[in-house]
Amino acid sequence: MVKMYYAFNRTKVGYAHLREKKPCQDFSSSYQDPERAIVTCCDGHGGAKYIRSDKGSQAASEAVMNVFYGLGSSFFSGRNRENVEEKIKLMVLCEYNRLVERSLSDKPIRKRELAGLSEEEADSIRFNKAKAYGTTLTGAMALGKWIVVIAIGDSEALGVKKGELIQIFDNSDDPAGNVTYSMCQEDAFYHLRVTILPAKELDGVLLCSDGLSSPYQSYDNFHKSFIRPMVKSVLQAKSFSMPDELVDRLAAELGTGDDVSLAFLLKKRAKARHYR
Repeated sequence: MVKMYYAFNRTKVGYAHLREKKPCQDFSSSYQDPERAIVTCCDGHGGAKYIRSDKGSQAASEAVMNVFYGLGSSFFSGRNRENVEEKIKLMVLCEYNRLVERSLSDKPIRKRELAGLSEEEADSIRFNKAKAYGTTLTGAMALGKWIVVIAIGDSEALGVKKGELIQIFDNSDDPAGNVTYSMCQEDAFYHLRVTILPAKELDGVLLCSDGLSSPYQSYDNFHKSFIRPMVKSVLQAKSFSMPDELVDRLAAELGTGDDVSLAFLLKKRAKARHYR
């Protein structure tokens, strides 16, 4: 079953960050073996006080990979679905916190890292050093007859079915504007969302940072101008050249200047004619 998926990821630093000599704050990854396919897409926060958000997005991606890789098909058998989802949330959050704590142990925060912050911002990091690693998180895994999706924050996790986009999570209660839920919050567990879906219900899952979706201004435009031609190209040509090119162009010239990330799982058997 998993052999029937394409697993893809691409991250590119945005032109505004290049101009300001900032590190790329996005991080994405993909993995595939005969049993499973996993993708992640995480977006470190851009605010000045998140001084290690590039490390945070990497830790979030690694946490999802580590947890998902350790799950077998038997984990989902004979258990209450809600309990399984809560267990996955806790495992990912604990693994993320472990990776952040390891980073802080290996490289404690120095005074020079806090030099550009206000006293209030610096104090908030001294009080809770994990805030320096603020990031969103999205991840998806195809394993046997299931697809697992996890998310927190304003990075997108979207289902793809017969050429249409499906909103996997209800975002109506999310903060508005530039505020987003984060892995660095003390109550992150309550904002993490996990769902387990039958693989037969979806042709794939698409994950992206807001640097990719924001330039399109609406879901309809994003769907028509990016998703449909991209999926059709992958299915027909069995090549990732088009998503590679589009991500690069959005980072370099067409986008908002933000870092751009895309990751997806896509069934090879999905019909390209659906994506007209």
